[in-house]
Amino acid sequence: MRHAIIPVILLFMLAFEGVAIELLPPSIKFAEIYIIPQWVLMFLILVTIYSYTKMPIIPIIYGAVFGLMTDIVYTNILGVYMFVVALAVYVAQLLNRLFQANIFMVIIIATVSLFVLEFSLVFIYSFLGISTMSINQFLVFRFLPTWIANILFIVIIYYPTKQLLAWMNAKKIT
Repeated sequence: MRHAIIPVILLFMLAFEGVAIELLPPSIKFAEIYIIPQWVLMFLILVTIYSYTKMPIIPIIYGAVFGLMTDIVYTNILGVYMFVVALAVYVAQLLNRLFQANIFMVIIIATVSLFVLEFSLVFIYSFLGISTMSINQFLVFRFLPTWIANILFIVIIYYPTKQLLAWMNAKKIT
């Protein structure tokens, strides 16, 4: 029953990713910068690092399922987010093997995973002719603001999520 909490939290975060943009002031929301909340990815990075170490495929499956849900709710093309979120979670798992689990390494892992996700999205959408963003525009107007917002988010949820995952992974003592 404890492990049913993760999909519920992911569903909650998916729903509020779209609402978060509407809560921004108009001066930021209608500017040339793009702030894309990737809360599902940030939470999945913490799940990857602090839970499911013996079953690493589970966070990737969560990434694929909630990526597909993102495709269905927010985009017109199915499968792009499904692939890219699962890929970013896989990159987080690979990096987790190299680093110790602390807040600074989580920030580094989140940065690399977020870059993989955002760069892959821009690359795929450019290939399909949907996006015409250059690399410089991508880095300045999309990746940097998105990175700042998502790193702030992961720092805020780091400790509560770590405690929640420790509680979920605790064995019952009888």
